Amino acid sequence: METGICIENKKNFKQGIKEGVPIFMGYFPIALTFGLIAKASGLHGGLAVVMAFTNFSGASQFIGVSMLAQGSGIGNIILTTFMINARYLLMSFCVANKLSSSTKKKIKGLLAFGLTDEVFVVSMTKDELEPSFMFGVQFISHIGWVGGTLTGVILANILPKSVSGSIGIAIYIMFLGLLLPAIKGSMKIAIVSIIAMIISSIIYWVPFLNKICGNWRIVITIILASLIGAKFIPIEEGVCDE
Repeated sequence: METGICIENKKNFKQGIKEGVPIFMGYFPIALTFGLIAKASGLHGGLAVVMAFTNFSGASQFIGVSMLAQGSGIGNIILTTFMINARYLLMSFCVANKLSSSTKKKIKGLLAFGLTDEVFVVSMTKDELEPSFMFGVQFISHIGWVGGTLTGVILANILPKSVSGSIGIAIYIMFLGLLLPAIKGSMKIAIVSIIAMIISSIIYWVPFLNKICGNWRIVITIILASLIGAKFIPIEEGVCDE
């Protein structure tokens, strides 16, 4: 019986790796860019790889490196990361509902760490999730992210300083790449994004507000734009399957 379960787990794990290959291919070049940007921003290459390994969240990593380059405090960065990644709490509830009832809590905790937007999408295509399948998807995805970051760090040491120093512009391209698809699919998200830009610009350009807010501008912008959006232009979301 145990041998049969072991064979089934291996089969599910391999299937997860197979279905996670497209995620690997998408993560690797983005993570490579992150490695280049991290080095260009003055972050030690080893720390960039550690950040990729332990954080595993593209948007928060890019923003974190940008905030470090601007001299933001650790508390500010942690709070911003928490708010950016708060959506994973809801995603985790949805995934937990699809996991087999025999899944142990410590296994669920490990699966929660490797949950990303793309992994979530793959998970939602299954009627019932097996932990071994999810581990397969997350394993190959994580390799793509950490491997891409390491490659970017290595390339940053090889490329001429004139090239690696200018790679910082890629962070803005990355943010646009994350934002534009969402804006294209929802007018409400576009409006909230514009509101956030206006709030951030006001705080930055008004000397009094800039002096008060300082490096907390991103956090304050996120909170105010989110509150305004939730109050006046809420988005109706579908609930997870029970």
